[in-house]
Amino acid sequence: MKRTFGKRTLGKSKIVVLAGAAAAVLSATPLLAAGSTSQAHPGKADAQVGRMLAAKTSRGACSVIAQVDGSLTLGQQAKLAALGADITRNLGFIHSVALTLPAHNLPKLAALPFISHLSYDGAVKKCDAFTVASSGAGTAYQQYGLTGQGVGVAVLDSGTRDVPDLTDAVTGTPRVVAKQCFVPGTYDPTDWCGHGTHVAGIIAGGGQASTGTQDTRTFYGIARRANVINVRVLDTAGAGCVSSVAAGLQWAIANKNTYNIRVINLSLGHPVSESYLTDPLCEAVEQAWKAGIVVVCAAGNNGRTSVYQSNGAANEGWGTAYGSIQSPANDPYVITVGATKSMDGNRQDDRIATYSSRGPSRLDFVLKPDIIAPGNKIVSLYAFNTTLYTWNATTGNGLPMASYQKININLMSPDYFVLSGTSMACPVVAGAAALMLQANPKLTPDTVKARLMASADKWTDPSGNADPCTYGAGYLNIPAALASTLTPTQPALSPQLAYANGTFSFSAGLSSSAGVWGSKAVSVSQAISGAATLYGSKAISSSKAISSSKAVSTSSAVTNTSACQSSGTANVDLSCVALKGE
Repeated sequence: MKRTFGKRTLGKSKIVVLAGAAAAVLSATPLLAAGSTSQAHPGKADAQVGRMLAAKTSRGACSVIAQVDGSLTLGQQAKLAALGADITRNLGFIHSVALTLPAHNLPKLAALPFISHLSYDGAVKKCDAFTVASSGAGTAYQQYGLTGQGVGVAVLDSGTRDVPDLTDAVTGTPRVVAKQCFVPGTYDPTDWCGHGTHVAGIIAGGGQASTGTQDTRTFYGIARRANVINVRVLDTAGAGCVSSVAAGLQWAIANKNTYNIRVINLSLGHPVSESYLTDPLCEAVEQAWKAGIVVVCAAGNNGRTSVYQSNGAANEGWGTAYGSIQSPANDPYVITVGATKSMDGNRQDDRIATYSSRGPSRLDFVLKPDIIAPGNKIVSLYAFNTTLYTWNATTGNGLPMASYQKININLMSPDYFVLSGTSMACPVVAGAAALMLQANPKLTPDTVKARLMASADKWTDPSGNADPCTYGAGYLNIPAALASTLTPTQPALSPQLAYANGTFSFSAGLSSSAGVWGSKAVSVSQAISGAATLYGSKAISSSKAISSSKAVSTSSAVTNTSACQSSGTANVDLSCVALKGE
């Protein structure tokens, strides 16, 4: 069965309103007696805000409408910002502003002399994008107040741009804290492709360009206050060489303490042409992992066997390309991410994107992906005058301004646009890792990986069929990962499948649970080393899940090196599939 987060309404503003912990406080707290609120802040709060003040709510976030004495001065705006309060709407005709802020700062807000009254902002509507809603990032912010603040995420990509959404929404300081370029022939770290800026926005976008009086939706990254370390390794066409990526990884490792680099995002790769044991890119990511950095990799966008849809074929008519995981996502250390797509706006109905690459890995038979996350038609940051900016006129990836602003003109957004692919799913998980590391900086990469996988919602196709080579351990669930206490006692390596007689199965090496994930990760009663704990009972109990000849073809797709291409280049996918999605 698919698990859901439960029904929760997510608000327009940067902070989600009282749908969880704070609402529970409201429902559990008796009504204040007349005058109780006024004892602390005379005449300043309605009944609901009064209950919140009396309860001294310390977790989560709240939304209020604040009446002010005259127009806010710059000094008064600074005082609001110091409380973590965001002005989501200017309501001048009633001398008020709509604010969202951490619940524990509500008494301080009420104490400000220029605030004359506070009312609960009960009119809440969903606004956050597919990535935030379907991953649970909004819930993580609401319940835990996590933003990734202070955590450094190195984005090895085509560079980043200095855009408003990559500054700090509270302090205004830039959050792209370092810039390096490893593209041959240039020292310019600027993003002239557009891919890297979009990726950085999914990780850490602050939503500033979509937060205003005319905005009806705000686009946030998963870890909206994390720091971005721009390591440019790809050129204007989104292409580069393995040595450039390796050099970028080397720099990130050497500077991890300077910039608190705890996560590396690699939304790039190349076809597997050798074992991960000898692949230089795989070796490089392993060094980063062993240096204490969580490495998150895109699975690849090669999950289709055909360029044409056929009635009755698997994978919604496209055929399923097993063994299509790219390098370095084939490395057993890293977290490999596949992409999902929204069908109707309800998480429980989300499906795997047909282009998302499937495992096991070619040649080594490593069970991949490790996890799936939102990756189709993702709204994120738009970099002006780039390759993708130029292509946008013909690809139709623009975002109409009317889709998030109160305007009636047919203009495309200058700040956001849409991309699809595992390149977009990868930074969702990288952002999740940043939230986990903000909550507990002592977590190791192995613990982060184990918790993400063990807490993931076990996923199936619409008919209830499990397939760990498609869904990995399941669908990212950030609140569950934050709540997990799992601590592996061994490296959290993705398991290797055994291949015999034309079929795949979990290898005998998985019989010792502690040897893979540690005794806490698995149940000794499970027949396969706790594989069911990570991948779900359906994924290991059915022969069709792993070993069916129809499910995982082996001849050229997985075992034959002649089907592989050169590993001399590392690329991002700028094909029509990746641009337009499905």
